[in-house]
Amino acid sequence: MSTFRILAWLLSLTLASAAALDERSHDIYDAEAVFHPVGIAVGTGYSSQTSGVKPFKLTSASSFATIDYGTERAGWPFFDVVKVDRPLQIEVKYSEAFPDLQVSGSDGPFVFNVGQANTFRVETFNITKPGRYSSFLLQGGQRWQSIQLLTAGTITFSKVGLDASIDTAESDDLPGKFSSSDGVLNEIWNLGTRATIASCLDKGSQRAIWEVDSKKGVRITNQRPAQTTKAIGFTSYTLEFDAFIERGGLWWSVAHSFGILGGLHLQLVGELPRDKTFVNTNKTLTPANTISLAKGYAFVNQTTVTSYLMDTFKVPFSVKENTWYRIKTVLDPDGLLSVSINKKLVFKATLADYYVGGGSITQTGSFGFGAWQDHVAYFRNVVVTDTANGSTLYTNSLKHQDVLAEYGTGPNLASVCLDGPKRDRLVWLGDFYHTARIIGASTGRFDHSTGTLDFLLKSQIENGQLSINPALGYDPSIASAFAPTGSYFLEDYQALGFLSFYHYIRHTNDVDYAQKTWAQWQKQLDWLLGKISSTDGLVHFGSAFLGGADGGSAVSCLSAETLYTASDVATAIGKKTAAANAFTVAGTAFCVTAGIASNKQVSSAVSALDDLQLGFGYKDSSNDDPETTDLNISPNTNGFLLPAILAAKDWKRASELIYGVWGGMMENPETNTGASWEYITPQGKPGLGAYTSLGHPWGGAATYILTEWVAGLRTANGIDGFGYKNWIVGPDLGVYMGLEHASATVPLFPSGRISVNWKFSKGGRMSVEVRAPKNTKGVFKLGNTKKVLEGKSKYSFTIQTHR
Repeated sequence: MSTFRILAWLLSLTLASAAALDERSHDIYDAEAVFHPVGIAVGTGYSSQTSGVKPFKLTSASSFATIDYGTERAGWPFFDVVKVDRPLQIEVKYSEAFPDLQVSGSDGPFVFNVGQANTFRVETFNITKPGRYSSFLLQGGQRWQSIQLLTAGTITFSKVGLDASIDTAESDDLPGKFSSSDGVLNEIWNLGTRATIASCLDKGSQRAIWEVDSKKGVRITNQRPAQTTKAIGFTSYTLEFDAFIERGGLWWSVAHSFGILGGLHLQLVGELPRDKTFVNTNKTLTPANTISLAKGYAFVNQTTVTSYLMDTFKVPFSVKENTWYRIKTVLDPDGLLSVSINKKLVFKATLADYYVGGGSITQTGSFGFGAWQDHVAYFRNVVVTDTANGSTLYTNSLKHQDVLAEYGTGPNLASVCLDGPKRDRLVWLGDFYHTARIIGASTGRFDHSTGTLDFLLKSQIENGQLSINPALGYDPSIASAFAPTGSYFLEDYQALGFLSFYHYIRHTNDVDYAQKTWAQWQKQLDWLLGKISSTDGLVHFGSAFLGGADGGSAVSCLSAETLYTASDVATAIGKKTAAANAFTVAGTAFCVTAGIASNKQVSSAVSALDDLQLGFGYKDSSNDDPETTDLNISPNTNGFLLPAILAAKDWKRASELIYGVWGGMMENPETNTGASWEYITPQGKPGLGAYTSLGHPWGGAATYILTEWVAGLRTANGIDGFGYKNWIVGPDLGVYMGLEHASATVPLFPSGRISVNWKFSKGGRMSVEVRAPKNTKGVFKLGNTKKVLEGKSKYSFTIQTHR
């Protein structure tokens, strides 16, 4: 094995190895729930050394408050002010990691997607009198918050907090549980659980992010432009609208992709009157009486989200606040872009004159409206015409509630799970793989699983593919509109999406749901079968997240597992599928030649992991240069790796990986959010810097692995194990780790639970107790010991071990 991707064989290794819900209703989102801080520090600067929560005062001599929520939280910030000696301004920041509070923009902005949340992680408030002050837009994921007094004066707060936008359940409240004699493992189990709670949203729990006024149109603040669904194919058009600056300026976009590819962004900044402008306004980035032009996602870069600030143009007059202006943007077929205000030309530019990373600038795409940090603006009376012939393409007054659906800015349309709570806040198809399994081990919110799967299925296009990243606020059934602009690439995500469905069915045996949706899954499988070459038996994709899209080992073995599992689901519901025959070509033959099928080959493959060692984890490919300073460990792919290592019974390697990667997320109290991370460096730092999502379920595989292999409770292989009809208790990893005791409870569908509790006493005697529905049966396995457990609802026994 010289060069290979981890997933090329680890998914195939999985093939080789082949709380009762009635205690918590599914409608558990509480609009009145609040997250309170666990600590507050007041001083002359930011401090992670917080203490007890009590009323606090900010003065010119002690102008900073640092607020710690203890773990990943989400909601609408509020501040109860009991005393203020004069009108003053405060700046509030939010971040997942403490160090990012000290950066001007904190860990934002997040301009990749609207996401039914504040685009920015900094906001400013005018405080004029005592009372409650609150944010209109939610902050999707953070542990830390700061309040800085910007102007002279004294202000006293009695309370601060977050009106919760997610379930407030703690681990002890969940139907799924894990506990052991090792506190580190207990917290590792919580990582994936907390990330999943923060990322899985009840329908309607994320409020509309635009306000609609029947006279003034839409009011927008702190939001990147949201695009209309009705202009996706527009090209060389003229956009006109009325705009009214309430504070700061306004932001709009044209020729914008409806996927994730960006577009042209324009920002008009008003005169910034001194008596109405916040003292922390960045006048270098947003100079008064100007229009800025950018390509990409915004006017600043954010790690992997590249933008180009192309130019800034002076407006030939003073742009007043609280005044209506008619703004006209012309995309000319000859490659010119011009903007006029009240029929006065501000600029005309040749787009080809600007460098935007080497590519050309398209004039095709949708348009949208937004507002920069702390800016507030109204938009109304939109008209779009064909620049060449003047024909009308679009009109909308923006004065009616239906604009929320059109621009994707209303409440979230379904109960779904995001990739992460702070960003990207998209329903990523492939990312749901780990989340679906964490739900089964912890929250038991199977409605979040089916809600996510249904949302994705609504995006299916004619060839069978599902959108890889539908947005919260848009109806995913408008799928054909998204297809041309980048929501149907990364074709291996189709297979990962199907495996998410499979793991839901495996855990629940919800055959009714499988029956109801099978036609669509079969259509997706037919698309996948069409990607298998009759010549070489390999899978050939156009693009792949896992790499090696064109016949690579990763995508071929991933597809093999997909087709194996599809055959199981089809059998369970009495259906036939071509997958049952296809996998022998695409999967078995190839994966055997890759060195994966036999036990000996499995062990050999796992031993080869030494070549991929990177700190306490494994890099994705042996092609990755170990000397590269920005090389990261992916908890996502390392999470896929764990079952492969366990299939090889390499308990030492599995133990080291769990303690290393997932333990590493908790090493530094200033970056530990109590939730699983998106990426981690070999030094234990967030892998993408401030941009890293520190509440990412795709990094939470250790949660279900601890339940299944440390406590040891898992389903039997194949369809006999669906819904825990047959189960296994095999705590080999937990015993290897030297635990004195471990227990786990797994929620069943539609109700019920199954649990195991084992502990050691003197002399190596191990006491085991299993509780399971009487109509199920199981096997206890540890080393050479095997016990068949059948016909009871409770099993208690003791075995002698060599420990």
